[in-house]
Amino acid sequence: MGGMHLMTILSIRDLKVNYHTQDGTVQAVDGVSLDLDEGQHLGLIGESGCGKTTLLKAIVQVLPRNGHIVSGEIKFKGMDLLKLPPAEMRQLRWREIATIPQASMDSLNPVQRVGSQLMKLLRVRGGFSKKAARKRAVDLFDMVGLDTERLMHYPHEFSGGMKQRAVIAMALALEPSLLIADEPVTALDVIVQHQILEVLRELERELNLTVMLITHDISVVAQVCDSVSVMYAGRIVEEAAAEPFFASPAHPYSLGLQQAFPNLARPRDVLVSIEGYPPDLREPPSGCRFAERCPFVQEACHEIDPQLEMVGDGRSAACLRSNEMDVLRIQAEDPTLWQHVEVARAAGHPPLNPPPIAMEGDLDAPQPTASSAEMPPSSLQWMPAIEMAGEGLGGAVDDPPLLEMDDVSKRFKIGGGLAGLLRGDKEQTVYAVNNISFTLRRGESLGLAGESGCGKSTTGKLLVKLIDASDGQIMFDGDDLSGVDDKALLGFRSRVQLMFQNPFEALNPRFTLYRSLTEPLIIHGWKDDDERLQRVVETLDRVNLRPAEVFLDKYPHQLSGGQLQRVVLARALVLHPDFLVADEPVSMLDVSVRAGILNTTRRLARELGLATVYISHDLSLLQYTCDRIAIMYLGEIVEIGPSTEVINNPQHPYTQALIAAVPVPDPTIENPPLRIREGVPRPTEQFIGCPFAQRCPEAMEACLSVRPPAIADERGHQAQCHLYSEHRDSPKLKRETETAR
Repeated sequence: MGGMHLMTILSIRDLKVNYHTQDGTVQAVDGVSLDLDEGQHLGLIGESGCGKTTLLKAIVQVLPRNGHIVSGEIKFKGMDLLKLPPAEMRQLRWREIATIPQASMDSLNPVQRVGSQLMKLLRVRGGFSKKAARKRAVDLFDMVGLDTERLMHYPHEFSGGMKQRAVIAMALALEPSLLIADEPVTALDVIVQHQILEVLRELERELNLTVMLITHDISVVAQVCDSVSVMYAGRIVEEAAAEPFFASPAHPYSLGLQQAFPNLARPRDVLVSIEGYPPDLREPPSGCRFAERCPFVQEACHEIDPQLEMVGDGRSAACLRSNEMDVLRIQAEDPTLWQHVEVARAAGHPPLNPPPIAMEGDLDAPQPTASSAEMPPSSLQWMPAIEMAGEGLGGAVDDPPLLEMDDVSKRFKIGGGLAGLLRGDKEQTVYAVNNISFTLRRGESLGLAGESGCGKSTTGKLLVKLIDASDGQIMFDGDDLSGVDDKALLGFRSRVQLMFQNPFEALNPRFTLYRSLTEPLIIHGWKDDDERLQRVVETLDRVNLRPAEVFLDKYPHQLSGGQLQRVVLARALVLHPDFLVADEPVSMLDVSVRAGILNTTRRLARELGLATVYISHDLSLLQYTCDRIAIMYLGEIVEIGPSTEVINNPQHPYTQALIAAVPVPDPTIENPPLRIREGVPRPTEQFIGCPFAQRCPEAMEACLSVRPPAIADERGHQAQCHLYSEHRDSPKLKRETETAR
């Protein structure tokens, strides 16, 4: 896999790792075997809780106190790591085996300069002299694309991408033979993520690094790795080279993961949601561990535990039906097949002969009727579905706008005061949102995309009136929000809801789910306990938390991340609002869980006529969920239009850069070069010309001094760029363009 491998550098055989908890022993890693050759780039993928990070910790011997290696062997360059004394194992870390931890953003000491931390590692672990450590630190910063002057800066002075590069530099400091990266680009903007992946690719080529990349993001694996191992419920269920894996996966779980991931290059009408959750590893099932979630399950799957076996040239899978995968892959293209798994589980029998059932979120498929056995009656008493009109929009084109933003700006003051005076800091103005305008109709969805700090979340807070605009006007259903009194504001709050980014922080940990969900009803005057209970049960059922009664007395810590996000969605919908702002609603979730949330919100928006604003930096998600997309940069909307137009025909250079930065889950498709100058946008500066001019590869002299006009075509596709303006064919701009190039 991946070319000529000189030798096997890491060999794991039948490794078993348990965690001892108050509720029993969790078999987190159960019989894992894998080999990693010199120069190989292995992607280890799977959902949260499948055992990926536990496997990493077992390799480098940093398991928590309740974690124990029960049996097996881990050999590194012929040495049995499980038999090494602790002192010798410490010598191997950093020098031979280096890791990029999952929380890279928090891996740097906040009270020490980054250069000091790097040089300390070099001197203590590498035996470098002070002078040699300084020179090596400079070389490492050059290698990962960091300005060497940054060695004297503290972590808080680094952006997220710069911190990630610094951690990579520390991992490579002693030239290790093996680099293990645990979710190295999670929670980063697509631009920064692209830059980090470019660094990793370049280092792989230059240093012939052996890399194990642990992630749930299969698109990252497709772009960086030459081989793939898939983990599920503590076991490896498939191994293959990258290209055949993505072209023809050999395990149903791998099929589901691929169909659950949005693909900007080849978008799907419906994403697959692998319903359900992995089995409880305190008492693993005797048969196949994926059987309860598999659309191809047979009776034998519940009785026979499949082992990893060769299913082709250099690839293996653990599935009783692996010899039928050519046929099963074709069947799996139908998303209704996966929907049937949930229906069958609720009925208490395996999905042996799946009927044609509409996939959740399939807008073109027939929806369940009142007679559908899989839909409890309570969920059908919600609200009548609203018929949508208009091409590509959620609401009728002639309908009056539900929401209007007209030339809205928001400024914040930072610094100054007594503390600033003592530090010598002057008061500064943050221009968070600058003169943005758009409208939104009932049932329509708009995506706000851009890097961190572009003003997306501030815009969302303005829309739900958590903060007030500095300038401009926001109209909701004909009323100016700037002049609402307390009584009108309470009514507005019942019609507008915000879905928060982090489900773990959005709910009070001391409240049961029933109390959290009834709180909005109590605030808005629902006095009857029975009516509140009925509404809560209906809402939980509507977001696919079934049976709803099971969840009422649970606390947030008793739920998974996907279940928690559905509860947050239920709380936002319990009042039957007209408008929802979803701020990065799935950024912290596994790919299969994320697909389920996206399908649910898309279906509910259609059924309820819910106007929705999605905030995300991931254009592939917005392409799937939104009618229109608005691209924001430094508080301004630089491009807006129908989703297909913005994605397939981007006009602004910044939009083109965002699209180029989105990794595609296909190793045969190479991302185009990222034509954008590096740098961090500064929202404390006002620009006379185009705010993107300093990073724009097409910048002309006019871009620095003349504000580009916002020009729209007949399809409503609007871009704020000189190259897209009505003057783009003028001789002067042509001359300046040629000069700039």
